[in-house]
Amino acid sequence: MKLKNFYLTDFEELVDMYYDFTVEIYPHRKISPKYFFYKAVGEWINSRKDIILAVKDDIIVGFTLAYKDDNGGVTEPIYFGEIAYIKPEYRKTRAAYLMYHNIVSYATEQKLILVANGLATTGVSNMIKKHFDCKEMFVNFEKEIK
Repeated sequence: MKLKNFYLTDFEELVDMYYDFTVEIYPHRKISPKYFFYKAVGEWINSRKDIILAVKDDIIVGFTLAYKDDNGGVTEPIYFGEIAYIKPEYRKTRAAYLMYHNIVSYATEQKLILVANGLATTGVSNMIKKHFDCKEMFVNFEKEIK
């Protein structure tokens, strides 16, 4: 398992993973047509967000999306690890650890506060707390109203 920078040749694979991520995270929500995922990934690229891919045997198995954020100028900058997605068949590998380690290392080098998302249901939140000495700040709750 290794990490690599995103290149435009990886665009289609990234769009597919972002779509799969969204379907998995929000199974009860209506998901927009795939066109909007192409547009969103294009916006990540245009705004120069950090996109890193996890690769095993030349197969892309996951990605992270991270960037500096200052909440519109009202706080000091942080480094926000917004998305880390690993294809289900590769989740028992070290891909998640490697991807979060990369985000943590960058934040540390830049002397930025780190903010990272992780699902409790997949155990990623525990891995972040344990291996990267992070404290839980917020918990989101969601309920479908009919």
